[in-house]
Amino acid sequence: MPIVHHRKASLLSYPIWLGSRIALKPLLSLWPLGRVGMAGLFLIDRTFAAGPTPRGVVREQLELGGRPAELIVPTGPSRRDSDAAVLYLHGGAFVVGGVGTHRSIAARLSKATELPVFSLVYRQLPDAGVGTSVADTMSAYRELLTEHGFRRVVVAGDSAGGFLAAKVVEGAAEQDLPAPTALIGFSPLLDIDLADNPDRSSRSDAYIPLSQLRTLAPAFLRGPLPFTGARRIADLDAENFPPTIMVTAENELLEPDVIHLIETLDAAGVDAVAHSYSWQIHAFPVFGFRHQETLEAIEATAAFAGHAIREAKDTDDRENQWAG
Repeated sequence: MPIVHHRKASLLSYPIWLGSRIALKPLLSLWPLGRVGMAGLFLIDRTFAAGPTPRGVVREQLELGGRPAELIVPTGPSRRDSDAAVLYLHGGAFVVGGVGTHRSIAARLSKATELPVFSLVYRQLPDAGVGTSVADTMSAYRELLTEHGFRRVVVAGDSAGGFLAAKVVEGAAEQDLPAPTALIGFSPLLDIDLADNPDRSSRSDAYIPLSQLRTLAPAFLRGPLPFTGARRIADLDAENFPPTIMVTAENELLEPDVIHLIETLDAAGVDAVAHSYSWQIHAFPVFGFRHQETLEAIEATAAFAGHAIREAKDTDDRENQWAG
C-alpha cells in the first residue's frame, strides 16, 4: 500500500497537538493579513535565525539563483555522494518563514542524508506572489545542476514549500532539465485553490485556519512574475514525477490531496509513498521537537532519498557501460 498509517502516537504528541489547538490556531485565525500584518511576519524568521546553530553541521550563507540561501553540511567524516544535494523550500503560506524558522529541519535532513542542504530564501508575500516564488525556485534548481555540478538533486519542502518543490517537477520537464532525483513533502500544499474547495474543512486540523487561507488566496497570483502551469499538482503528468515520499498529520487540512496524489502516482508505476501520523500537527517534522514521530519521519524520508540516489546512480552507471 502506498499509504502507511502510523496509528499509535507517542505521549509527547498529545500536549503538542492540544497546545497548538488551544494557543496557535486562535492566534493564526486572528492575525491581520493586510500588507502591514504580512510584512511584520518577517520578524519571526529573524528571531529564529538569531538562535543557536544546530549541532553536527556547519552553515554558509551564499546566493543561489539570484536569491539568498543557506548551505548546511554535516560535520565529520561522511560517505555522502559528492554529486548529490538537497534543495529545501520552506513553508509558511507563501507569507512567512525562511532559513531561520526551517534551519532545524534542514540540519536534520543534512545529517540524516549526509548531503549538503541548500535552503532557499525565495520571494513571497506581500511583495511577490506564487509565480515569483516558483521562478526563484526554478532558478535555484537550475543553478545547482548547471553551475554547482550536482547531477542528482533531491527537492524537499513543507506546506507552501511543498507546492514549490512539486512545481520543480513541472518546470524541469518544461525547461528540458533533469528531473529531481526524489521529491519530499512534509504536509505539502498541493492545490493553491484549496480554499475554494467546498468539501474541505480545517475543523480537524490542529492549527491551520481555512478562513485565513481564503483571505490569502487572492494574493497568491500577485506579480511581479506571472503564475503559469498547474495550480493543482495532481494535474501534472505522473510520468514526470521522480520517486516521491510525503508525510502528513492524520486528518489535517492538506492530507486528502497528498493521499490522492500518492495513490495516483503509485497507480502510474511511480515509486511513491505517504506516511500519515495520528495526533500530529501540520508539518510536524519542521518543528524542533525531539519526539518519536519527528525522528521517524526524517529517518524515513532520508532513507527514501538515499535509495533514490543510489538507484539513479546505478542507472547512470549501466547507461555509461552500454554507451562504452
